[in-house]
Amino acid sequence: MLAALAVAVILGGRSGGGGPRQPALVVGDSMVTVAARSTDTAPVRLVGYSGLAPSVYADATSPLISDDLAAAGRPRTVVLNWNGNNPGNLVGTQLVAAYRAELTEQIRWYLRHGVTRIVLAAAVPSSFNSTSGQVDWTTPASRLHGWMLGSARFNDLYRELADEFPGRVRYSERAARAIHPTMAFNTELDGHRCIVDFVHPAPYCAQRYARALASLAAGH
Repeated sequence: MLAALAVAVILGGRSGGGGPRQPALVVGDSMVTVAARSTDTAPVRLVGYSGLAPSVYADATSPLISDDLAAAGRPRTVVLNWNGNNPGNLVGTQLVAAYRAELTEQIRWYLRHGVTRIVLAAAVPSSFNSTSGQVDWTTPASRLHGWMLGSARFNDLYRELADEFPGRVRYSERAARAIHPTMAFNTELDGHRCIVDFVHPAPYCAQRYARALASLAAGH
């Protein structure tokens, strides 16, 4: 299915003004890995894996999901940021269905274990999928490496999941718009190089992305 050995990157550390902040957890793919390396975000904990996969979470029965929550201080808020990794080379329609099944189980698990607020952060635009065009998710081409990254089909899914768990789950484009303000793929932002390949941020945008995820997790 969605394969992949987990490669966790966990960083914390930056404290902000205005009094103590509550712990929170951001879990996602390599976009979160890159963001976590770029700056400290404590008490918001950023954890990046190589992809959303049963081999990582096993439909929320893996100890990883509980270990991450415990390591973050059992926060009430969790942000999930999955951008369309496809290590199993599934056709797009199958990939989105697999994400739906996995995320539904994760959401239910979190809600059973003390989390009261879940944010589904939008998939960021990529050079394959942007406002200027989308890969056809029904074709064999959608199996190719990276071709489903940033697909609007994932954001449609995240909106639907938010509607299925009203008051507890919401969808947000804040982090994606921190580096792609119009949800259109761009390689530069504010005069800085923004993207190093077809989706991953360069240092300037990685810091912006990390801080936007942390702010989203903090409820700002």
